[in-house]
Amino acid sequence: MSKAKRSARRGAALVIGVMLAFTCAAAAQDYKTSTEHFDALKRQAGGGTKMTWDKLPDWTGVWTRGPKGVGLKFDFAQPSLQQTTAQLTPEFAQKHKEKLERVAKGVEWDPISNCIPPGYPRWLTEPFLREFVLRPDQTLLINEMVNDIRRIYTDGRGHTPADEAYPLWNGDSIGFWDGDSLVIHTTQLMGGQYQRSQPDYTDEVETVERWRKVDADTIEAAVTIYDPPALLKPWNVTQRYLRVTTPGIRIRSWVCEENANNDVFQNKAGATEHVLPGPGAGPKKAAK
Repeated sequence: MSKAKRSARRGAALVIGVMLAFTCAAAAQDYKTSTEHFDALKRQAGGGTKMTWDKLPDWTGVWTRGPKGVGLKFDFAQPSLQQTTAQLTPEFAQKHKEKLERVAKGVEWDPISNCIPPGYPRWLTEPFLREFVLRPDQTLLINEMVNDIRRIYTDGRGHTPADEAYPLWNGDSIGFWDGDSLVIHTTQLMGGQYQRSQPDYTDEVETVERWRKVDADTIEAAVTIYDPPALLKPWNVTQRYLRVTTPGIRIRSWVCEENANNDVFQNKAGATEHVLPGPGAGPKKAAK
């Protein structure tokens, strides 16, 4: 190859690299607040898709968090359960360090041991069965654990006014459809922890999510978390939920008071469905 051709190829590669870097930088733009982020996405979507029953994507079925092996890590990119990819403020980095020191000594307190809901954003990581119910005006994101439901209003309403609002386990969620993607803004939350051995979040935490079915058996949620007291910058993570293909499976609500009950359930046809273990473990296929 001549020097001229090699030079031309290097030049073209440089231009493409610069263009890709610019595109990635634009896609990874940081917003100051979750509201600014959500409003920008809604403007980019032209106010959102006017959704009707025939336009709704098909999210039917039973789903569970995956892929296999991710366990309770809030971010799939974490090297371990204890190592977070969040950029914590010094105060919350110290709190996380002290939590891990206690865990190393065998001392760990999980609030759900009191049979309370896990709360959100922790809701995203609970390893139990899920169901998603879509309507043009509202989407229900349902977790088997304590029959935990997130209600996403897509009828054009705003958040509950500040003078009527109070903290909720799963917060106050509104959204819109951008084609086949559901964009969600959640505020008015309680403080909690992302998962066992994970950092804590405060009652100022807010999120922006984009949910989309990426193939027949995978639903993906890109989540950006805002929590100024705890995070130096917004935390971007991707969650995935995989279709459960066990024949005859159904979701059964449970709470931790029921741990002493029989944990093997069968449907009327006699097909074994799954085991309902105590908090922290995931649903398993029962032995036949």
